[in-house]
Parts: sequence; C-alpha cells; structure tokens
Amino acid sequence: MMVGMSTLDYDVVVVGAGNGGLSAAALLKRRGCRDVALVEPSPVHVYKPLQNYVGVGLGKKSELERSQADLIPAGVRWHQTSATRVDPANNVVHCADGTMVRGADLLLAPGARINWDAIPGASDGLQGGRVCTTYLSDQLARTSEMIASLQSGRAVFTLHGQPSSGRETALKPLFLACDSWRRRKVLDQIEVMLLHDADELHPVPAIAREIRRNLDRYGVSLRSETTVTAVAGGKALMLDGPAGAERLPADLIHLHPPYAAPDFIAASGLDADGTNGFIAVDPATLRHRAFRRVWAVGDACDLGDARTGGALRPQVKIVIDNIQRSRRGLPLSHYDGYTVAPIATARGKLSFGEYDRQFQVRRSLPVPDEITARRAWWWLDRYALPQIYWHRIIKGRL
Repeated sequence: MMVGMSTLDYDVVVVGAGNGGLSAAALLKRRGCRDVALVEPSPVHVYKPLQNYVGVGLGKKSELERSQADLIPAGVRWHQTSATRVDPANNVVHCADGTMVRGADLLLAPGARINWDAIPGASDGLQGGRVCTTYLSDQLARTSEMIASLQSGRAVFTLHGQPSSGRETALKPLFLACDSWRRRKVLDQIEVMLLHDADELHPVPAIAREIRRNLDRYGVSLRSETTVTAVAGGKALMLDGPAGAERLPADLIHLHPPYAAPDFIAASGLDADGTNGFIAVDPATLRHRAFRRVWAVGDACDLGDARTGGALRPQVKIVIDNIQRSRRGLPLSHYDGYTVAPIATARGKLSFGEYDRQFQVRRSLPVPDEITARRAWWWLDRYALPQIYWHRIIKGRL
C-alpha cells in the first residue's frame, strides 16, 4: 500500500537482480510471498560465467545477455533504479529516483563492484595498452583479439584472494589461452606467468594439485605472494613481492579485477569492523548481525570464501527458508559455505571442484572424482549450466 507520496510497502524487498536477487525473487513468489519488490537499475541481465569463454574466443557475446524485463518473475514489482541508501532499522530502501520502498524483510543481493581505482593505471591500460580482462563485457572482443594475435613475448595473468568474484574462474582465461597458443604452435615462444597474492595456489589441497599439474603442463611460471600495485604506461605491472618493489613489462596482461562492496552498504551502516565495507551477515544463517529483518546473499556479503554462482544456489534456498522460518519463530537453517570451483584447463576439459567453508571436498555428482579435469565437466559448465541458469535457476526452480 502507499505510505507517502513516494513510499511503497511490500512483503519483501530484494535489492539487486543478478543471479542471487532474481532467483530469490522468483523463489519467494513460488513459496507464496504475497508481494515482492525488486530494485535493479540495469535493463540487461548478464550470465557472467560465460564471459571467460567469450573472452578467449570460445563463445559469442549474444550468449551472455538477456533483457531484464523478460526475466522479472510474474507478480514481482520491478523498480528500475538503484539503491542509494538503506535504513535497516525501518526496513526502508532509498532509491536514486526518489522512491522509498519498505519491506517486512529486506533481502540484499547487490553483488560487488569492480574497483579499478585500487590498481592505478589499470583503466588506461584497458583502453589502449596491453591490458585486458574477461571480467568486463565491453572488453571481451578486445581480449579475444589480443590472445589470438599474440605470437611471442611475455603474457602475465593475475589472481588474487578475497574479495574476489569467482576467484578460481580467473584461471580459465590463463589455461584456455595457453591451450589456444599450443594449438597454434606458438606457446613455446611465449613466456607465460601467473601472479598470485597468496602463498598457496588454493586452500583445498586436491584442487591446488590439479591447478599445479596444469600449470606445469603448459610451462607456466608461478610467482606467489606477489601483489599488483599499479599498471605503468599500459604495458608493465608494478609489483610488490618477496623481493620488494619491481617493474614487470609484458606483451599481454590479463587482470583479475579488484573488487569492493557497493558504496551504499557502508553508508547505511550495514558493514562492521573487519568486513572491509561488505555486509555484516551471520555466515551460517545469512541474517544481518545487527538487524533481524535484513538478510543478504552473494558477493556483497562478508561470508568468508564463497563468492561464486555455485555458492548462490544454496544461499538463496537457505535465506528464503530462513525468512519464512523467522516469521514462524522456528530455528534457522544453516549455510555451510558450499561453493564450486569450475576451472577450464583446455578447450574440452574442466575441473569441477566443490568444497565447503572448512575447505573439505564436497560432491554433488554421482562420481568419485570431479577435480581431475574431464570432458564431461567441460560440457556441463560450457553448455548445460547456461541453459539450466536461464530456464531453472533464475526462475527459482533449482
């Protein structure tokens, strides 16, 4: 009902219509929620996992995108504007168009934002230098061309820890580029390097071994505990590593972007000490630590190590269940940190590692080994999952 000239009341207000927000809105309607509002400015919905394939020439940009209007669930009120501030004590979302929407519960799924300001010179390098990335849809054609045209020289790929959206997927462009160069018989003329800011390849030993096996297979040199601090002149990386500051020139630089939380989270008091501006939720129940009617899923949350699309599926189910259980006074369900690390190691092969918050291997498929790269996992990730996403996940059916 109308509360004022520009204030609307709803049962649940969802902020963000990416994977998490859209599937949550759909599941809420399927569970009988009487009215749901969705706050999202973008007219286009992007299936981001395919960007790594498109960016190395193994897919078309048209596969990535759908009109947001065609995906909004029936009965959900879409406010095509952005959230600028949240009043969590009163469950009110302030929007850029002046509208205020209030829910009995708020579900925040705004995702994280790429923060190129954290790497001075990166934005300029992406416009005309030797820098590329598969993490921006408007850079995919350029990235594909740069990989396809490289015949010799040095190619540097970067990988960093949290905050990171789809951390393991940053290895996809590395391995797929190496596979392409090997097929064109130029890999031996290219020095390929991986820069990683951590001291270990992956916290799950079995996944780390599979990554290492493929790095060795392509002759990729690994530099651990090395952070990119800037891009110099569009053609060199400024590094901080075990040997101190260093300038590393390259002929191709693929950047794993730095991420930050949306500005409105800290401005709304939804973060806390130690969350680095991200939403302070209970990582088990997905309820905000301080506000009982505020919930959150996805990359904008301080959940530990679970910023992937695979992690969103259980998160969405649990948070919707917990909103309903909270209203009935029932004990809340718990999210165990499940996530998935799909790493394409060549055209036609992929490692499909699954693990939880304790870095224990999980298996959702009826096979003894999902971590060793196989053709079946490639077909699942490249062809089956996009169709499952468009037709089931964001419709709240999975």
